[in-house]
Amino acid sequence: MDTKGISKLDLKRRNRKQILLAIRQAGMLARVDIAAQLSLTRAAVTIITNQMIAQNILEDMNSPAAELPNEPKKKGRKKTMIRINPGFKHVLGAVVNERAISVGLSDINGAPIDNRYLEINDDSKTEELITFIVSSCRELMQKHSLSNKQILGLGVGIVPARWEMFRAEEKNGKISFAKLCYLLEMELSLPVLAESAIGLYALAGIDYTDPCTSNQLLIYSGQKFHYSIVLGNELIGGFHRDTSVIDRMVITPGGASCEGYPDGSVHAELTRTALLAKIAAATGQTMTMDQVNAEYDAGNPKVTKIYEQTISDLARLIYNLCTGSNVSCATLQCFRISEKAHKKLADTLMELTGDENQIALRFSSIDGTDAYRAGCTLAIEKQFFETGGMLPGETNV
Repeated sequence: MDTKGISKLDLKRRNRKQILLAIRQAGMLARVDIAAQLSLTRAAVTIITNQMIAQNILEDMNSPAAELPNEPKKKGRKKTMIRINPGFKHVLGAVVNERAISVGLSDINGAPIDNRYLEINDDSKTEELITFIVSSCRELMQKHSLSNKQILGLGVGIVPARWEMFRAEEKNGKISFAKLCYLLEMELSLPVLAESAIGLYALAGIDYTDPCTSNQLLIYSGQKFHYSIVLGNELIGGFHRDTSVIDRMVITPGGASCEGYPDGSVHAELTRTALLAKIAAATGQTMTMDQVNAEYDAGNPKVTKIYEQTISDLARLIYNLCTGSNVSCATLQCFRISEKAHKKLADTLMELTGDENQIALRFSSIDGTDAYRAGCTLAIEKQFFETGGMLPGETNV
């Protein structure tokens, strides 16, 4: 390990971070396995982990690791397992999409504890939404008897369609929510971070017990299509990449037109607005997405023809993006399609791949009232893992 030019504090923080990441990936690990995996000495791992156990960051499970059936019996002291202490800190999260705000509380591992939920629309006032976030955080802390010292921070995710509402500013090619963070910090006296919700949805959807999700494509369906890609549990391009590029991709050459987009673009062909417009033209009826799903489930031929063509185009888009990005899992975020439509999509995707196991298709679990978990993920990543669990002002080496 090259440590030239790294201060003792930076080295300590880096080693602690790597240990925390390794434990998160495995769920729990023995010190000897941590040392082998990270190329650290056993003595160094023991010193670091003992310190983090003393700080209540880690827990020594005090139970020997299970031996494999065919593993030869080993003499000496058996390995004991260490895990991240879920009660070290609690985390607040909030996510705003086109339809709702979800605010909630999780433990340091992102496991949900409690939440608040509010439906919104284009006429909702910014001040009212900020007030809801603040009051919800206070209610959750009071209900669960938590002081500010027990809260790691508040992470906020906002979908691009709501950036203007929350006074987002572009600085050096990056979106900044500095004004929002300042207001929330003043009200709550807690550290506050805010980013685009798209990448947060993808990170929050990683299941560290399922290797498939460590490399995945997330497609978000709202006023526009957005997408994020996770490789090796890391968000490709970071939080500030243009996630709306997918909206301008051509899915049907020479297809439907939409001002500002090429003919046959994803925006013109696959968005919810485009689908509803096509169905209205074919049936003479203006429907909601719930009504379209009901008509499709009932076998309405006009709705079925248009819906299944959209599903076919979406399957082709997913296949191309997964193949081009070398991922094997596709997650649908905020897609309001029925189980029948989802099955049709999965079947169509399997026809393209020729193998039902090549691309796993799933709905996101970070949705609806649980969407706040994406905000919690931001605070956990930035204020726990990136700092190696070291809190502000902790400088002893």
